[in-house]
Amino acid sequence: MHVSQLNIRNLTSLWKKYGASIVAEKFSSALLTSNSWPYRAWIEGQPDLALQIAKTPHTHRLFTWPDGSESQIAQDTLTQRNSKWQFEFKQTAMYLPISNYQTTDVQDDNFLLSRVTNYSQLREWLAISSEAFNYEMDEDVFTPLIDDSDIEIYLGKVNQKPAVSALLFKTDNVTGLHQMGVKHAFQGQGLAKKAMHLLLRQALRHQSAYMVLQASEPGLPLYRSLGFESIFELTYLKANSTSSKS
Repeated sequence: MHVSQLNIRNLTSLWKKYGASIVAEKFSSALLTSNSWPYRAWIEGQPDLALQIAKTPHTHRLFTWPDGSESQIAQDTLTQRNSKWQFEFKQTAMYLPISNYQTTDVQDDNFLLSRVTNYSQLREWLAISSEAFNYEMDEDVFTPLIDDSDIEIYLGKVNQKPAVSALLFKTDNVTGLHQMGVKHAFQGQGLAKKAMHLLLRQALRHQSAYMVLQASEPGLPLYRSLGFESIFELTYLKANSTSSKS
């Protein structure tokens, strides 16, 4: 399986861990939507953006990535004046062959990155991630994941104060990085890079071939400095406010 497919598989498999259901099917295509947060909708099987556009609930974000002719359909959707859906944001799918990672000593007695193992730590983690990404997250979605054998939730602290959030999810031969965030009060101190080195070491322990992630524009310089390469862009659409009221 190509690394681009591994990237998407890791992301959508995590959404399934959060809770998702099939809401529409057509031939060999199935539309899945999140049961609650993060309110995503995506196609599995044969790409069918028309089905996705027609059947995604207004409460959810429609999610697309380049796939041959579907890319042109997505572009047409974005440019239609009266489209039911409108562009919201993009992310860049990236990967790093773990064999290319050069282990770096990031010893810092004031910074500790550790696994979340209880509900109190999870609430601290959720507060960081919610602030960093500017959206509210559902505690009920993440509570069952504390004991999930494929998921590792990490909380970083500076002088015992919560500062960094991250989540690793192992699928196939990749480790996916998700919810990598730094609390506003601690930004600009190089904590994200320190955390990344520690997380990459963990991917080495997983014996993964790649680490994969989906980066927002502000995160690109950090990931590129670590050797991550871009694969393609992911596009998210939200319901047009006019059409959602009709």
